[in-house]
Amino acid sequence: MPDQIKIPWSKPAITNEEEEAMLSVIKSGWYTQGKKTREFETNLSEYLSSNVVVVNNGSSAITCALLAHGLKPGDKVLVPDFTFFATLSVPKMLGASVLVGDIDKSTLNMTPETVEKIVKENNIKFVIPVDVGGLSIDIDAYLELSKRYNFILIEDAAEAIGSEYKNKKNGSFEHTSIFSFHMAKTITTIEGGCISTKDEKLLKKILQIRDQGRTASGQYVHDIIGSNFRTTDLQSAMGIRQLEKIENFINKRNSIAEQYKNRIHGLQFQHIPNYANIHSYMMFFALSEDKENRDRRLLSLRENGIDARTGWLPLHLQPSNPELSKSNCPNAKEIYDNSFTLPIYNSMTKEETKYVIEKCNLY
Repeated sequence: MPDQIKIPWSKPAITNEEEEAMLSVIKSGWYTQGKKTREFETNLSEYLSSNVVVVNNGSSAITCALLAHGLKPGDKVLVPDFTFFATLSVPKMLGASVLVGDIDKSTLNMTPETVEKIVKENNIKFVIPVDVGGLSIDIDAYLELSKRYNFILIEDAAEAIGSEYKNKKNGSFEHTSIFSFHMAKTITTIEGGCISTKDEKLLKKILQIRDQGRTASGQYVHDIIGSNFRTTDLQSAMGIRQLEKIENFINKRNSIAEQYKNRIHGLQFQHIPNYANIHSYMMFFALSEDKENRDRRLLSLRENGIDARTGWLPLHLQPSNPELSKSNCPNAKEIYDNSFTLPIYNSMTKEETKYVIEKCNLY
């Protein structure tokens, strides 16, 4: 294996514009959450045609959304078995009883059909589907189910900023959505996230929860229980500049994804339904025929300095979740065994993309 990775799995595209914006905040003397964060929230709200609250990371976004919607200990929450751990860990830490649903082997998303089977048999209070890699869930189907079975829908769109469902941006619909601005995401504030909601009362509650349960910083009257989920103006200044570039970032990622799909041999790729007219490709999943094939490909790529990675260990197999060990999620296990993710990032060059394709085709 080379002394160092030649092609990283992800890399933020930070330029002089972001550096100058952050330096301007430092020179202003106000570093913590303030007017730059309000500007970032305004810009995000316009971009998503919704109301947006910025927080310090995606996990905090899930926390604020659940608390604002009234999650109580013992409430049943349904999440997909194949997702990043925070989708489960946040409601579990808040005292919820978390159930997992299997995924579709082609889209890698939990389907409305799976959700309906589970909510018919369980008193589910919240459903948190995930836009895996940035691929939108079938939002209309989920909204219809949420009304028919009376559960609260919170879309984990942590990987899907800029993605679109039927020509509308994820985060612009009537239900609550959360996003992440972690360093690997399509736009970044290094750590960060946000909640999007159309509900003005919910917006007010999220703002309170973010700031220790009070209505205004600097005051010491706390109307509800909250915590410190605030971000900083340093990060928001970076986010403002990143958001200005999001269309170019998504176009670049789609170009890389198309080259991968058209030029890599012997692999299958995440299926994109017609309703998902824009996929942000925060991650790019490749599917091998079996685990042995996947492992050999991964080894070959890493020996050639390419940071390809396995996907998430299914939640029902995580050592911290013994209560889920008997969950019936064969698709999630199969995808975990057979899939891997290839490098994809905003500053990825044509030469780097070509190198990844060549090394994939060595196998």
